[in-house]
Amino acid sequence: MQRVGEVKAERLSRGSLIKIIPRVNILVVRVETTVNVSLLKLASNLQCIVSATTGTNHIDVKYLASRNIPFFHLSGIHSVPTAEHTIALLISAARRIPFAHQSMETGVWKRWEYIGTEIDGKILGIVGVGRIGSEVAKRAKGLGLEVIGYDPYLSESEIKLKHAKKVNFETFLRKSDFISIHTPLTEETHNMISFKHFKKMKPSAILVNTARGAIINTKALLQALVQNKINSAALDVYNEEPLSKNSSLIQYAKNNTNLILTPHIAASTKEAIERASLYTANTVTKFLRQNHT
Repeated sequence: MQRVGEVKAERLSRGSLIKIIPRVNILVVRVETTVNVSLLKLASNLQCIVSATTGTNHIDVKYLASRNIPFFHLSGIHSVPTAEHTIALLISAARRIPFAHQSMETGVWKRWEYIGTEIDGKILGIVGVGRIGSEVAKRAKGLGLEVIGYDPYLSESEIKLKHAKKVNFETFLRKSDFISIHTPLTEETHNMISFKHFKKMKPSAILVNTARGAIINTKALLQALVQNKINSAALDVYNEEPLSKNSSLIQYAKNNTNLILTPHIAASTKEAIERASLYTANTVTKFLRQNHT
């Protein structure tokens, strides 16, 4: 096999990354690494960036474009595991599985305290009916759910092909029994769901977010949970990651049974990690061969 370059793979502190970035030719990152303008200005020898993620909000893509630095990221590779985790969170919240398990660990039998909600025949609303959203919709149909979708960038016929019915945002909020977020984080979607939106949801609604944390206003979510504006929520993504021990979400979850938290693991399967690794290696190899022949 032909050698294409030297690879140095390690977890770096921000300070260590800043020290070495002037010598780096190709930078490979995941979502934990923020690649902003201040870092990129130090990257005088940078030729391209590869991010082993679907989302790109941790990368200043506009600045990269201004310097004509190529940027590559995953496209659809994480759709299936993220969709599966979404369904797992939805069922866990509807049937209150984590809390029933915790009670069993204490040796206390609380059968009548964890009465759940059936999902068959209910309405699942999906924000963002792209690759991941459509995978969720496909699985939801198999579970007997009716699926509606809010996505201003897709036509009614396009959304229908993705196993959902197109609705406007007001109808979406009012009709959904379950809501699942699958839109990218942009200026348009930042704090897309705030307290005024929670007030329009069904009190029985369950909210799942496996997209990006900042799409939902955290303070508003906690207020909605406290005031029973919605039934419950299950989150895999957060405004700041990792969450600190003193996070308001963690403190609330410790004392309540209507909030489930997982540590951004929707795409963390053995198969997905292997696919992402192969994509990254192949992308870097192709780039080097095309630009250094």
